[in-house]
Amino acid sequence: MATELRARPVVPPLARRRRTVRRRRLVIAVTLLVVVPGLVTLRTYAHDVDRGVRVLGVDLGGRSRAEARQALEAGVAGRLRLPVAVKVGTEPAVVDPAAVGLTLDVPATVDRAMEATPAPFGGVDVEPVVHVDAGRLFAALMDHLGPQGDAPVMPAVRFDGLRPVPVYPEQGRGLDRLGAARLAESGWLRRPVLEFPVVDLVPHDTRADVDRLVRELATPAVAAPLVLATPRGEVTVPAAGIASALRLESGPDGVIVPALDTAALRRSAAAAFARVEIPATDARFEVSGGRPVIRAESDGSQVDLAAPRLLDALRSTATPRRVEVPLVPSHAATTAASLATLGVSAPVGTFTTHFEPGQPRVVNIRTMAEALRGTLIRPGETFSLNQRVGERTHAKGYVDAPGIEDGKIKNSAGGGVSQVATTLFNAAYLAGLEDVEHHPHSYYFDRYPAVIEATVVFPSLDLRVRNDGPSGILIDTATSEDSVTVTLYGTKRYDITTVYGPRTKPVAPKTVYLQEADCNPTAGEPGFTQEAFRVFSRDGKELRRERFAWRYDAEPHFICGAAPAPSSSPNAPA
Repeated sequence: MATELRARPVVPPLARRRRTVRRRRLVIAVTLLVVVPGLVTLRTYAHDVDRGVRVLGVDLGGRSRAEARQALEAGVAGRLRLPVAVKVGTEPAVVDPAAVGLTLDVPATVDRAMEATPAPFGGVDVEPVVHVDAGRLFAALMDHLGPQGDAPVMPAVRFDGLRPVPVYPEQGRGLDRLGAARLAESGWLRRPVLEFPVVDLVPHDTRADVDRLVRELATPAVAAPLVLATPRGEVTVPAAGIASALRLESGPDGVIVPALDTAALRRSAAAAFARVEIPATDARFEVSGGRPVIRAESDGSQVDLAAPRLLDALRSTATPRRVEVPLVPSHAATTAASLATLGVSAPVGTFTTHFEPGQPRVVNIRTMAEALRGTLIRPGETFSLNQRVGERTHAKGYVDAPGIEDGKIKNSAGGGVSQVATTLFNAAYLAGLEDVEHHPHSYYFDRYPAVIEATVVFPSLDLRVRNDGPSGILIDTATSEDSVTVTLYGTKRYDITTVYGPRTKPVAPKTVYLQEADCNPTAGEPGFTQEAFRVFSRDGKELRRERFAWRYDAEPHFICGAAPAPSSSPNAPA
């Protein structure tokens, strides 16, 4: 069986037969004429679902809408989370319904049941309304296809420089994506096993269609620049920029849909776009007078690159190719109103560490502190220092300074920034944020609190904390001549204290002589093991404790130079 990967029209369900008379859903279910001396009684029962209507074996007849929903939910509750037995070609497997978006639409199913009309003296089974995420289902089923399938080659036109390169379609074998979704929607909860056949997959577009696109669009598109005439001036997009932005790829059905990547188009002529566009500015937090304030957003305007006339212009062989395009509003992604809902109102954690002025590492401390200032961690987000700051390089203003490398103190760009990481970690610790990843130093430095400190190395060692609270968290930083301070603003949740255990397992430092050009001498520090407990309290009541522990290596007493020659023994023979 061959399946063409064509977007098929959805066949509407059969027109439902409507009742001639509904009279406010009052259905005469039972009519009894009871003759009593002097009295005739007509009894009626009001309901929304006719008697005899069933869904998935659950009798909904004679119930109101609300009662029918409750009965259906109760009747199938135990089945909705069960793994679904499937067969992909000849391969048996199971699928988690939640993982592929399989859901029973109870309200819609009840609506369908209310429209059903049972046969006289009989009943009717109504099909449930089921939804599925076609893409997730397809991906889950493809995991079990194995050697039964062979992916088709989807048609496309790509560019090698300014030369269009056709990609011709080739037939394959696999699963019909849309057909699999329809089968799941109709069979789930009704069949013991859902069988998905492996079929021939034939992309819709042919070699002739690809050649036509090369001839009629791809080739003329890069034959000359494109001039965009706006009310503020012209923007000339070079042919290379057009090639980088023109997308001639096919979708799941094998149909090539021409499109323009507007971001790539803007990058190709960034300076020209900047002259005619006004960028929108997001609302942001700033700290003023020791409290966070919101600076409102401002909207801008940009060239309308979504107009279909751009693709039409690219088909033209006339030169110069010039198309009139309007400017449209560009809106800020973050508004003051949205920031006002985040509860960023007061300090929730602040910490300060000190350093000796005038050292090269001070430059790096200030550079990183500047890069962190103003960072907003929204509720549920995980903050990564390495992701936020990126690699520490000379181009970003970092200088060479000492840092630990393979157990020695070596100079590298960004040396010393672990002081910022430690200061930030302690502020987050005091704010009660969730510790996701941190790495104490291998050697103890008395400028930091033992155990509760962090080192960072890009990209291998990161500092990550999760905002597990309901308010946003704003990072603010400040540096002085001899200190760096990190303050986090949000809504206070906890009072945090630290309870330390004793230092155990002491290790004395050794003396090590280094004959290296890049040598930094040290006085040496003993190693030890210690634990600390973060105590979460509220209103004077302890809520819980979190244990931290670390073993510090002994930092050697590094001496730059050769080791002294051993002295001669006075009793040695002459």
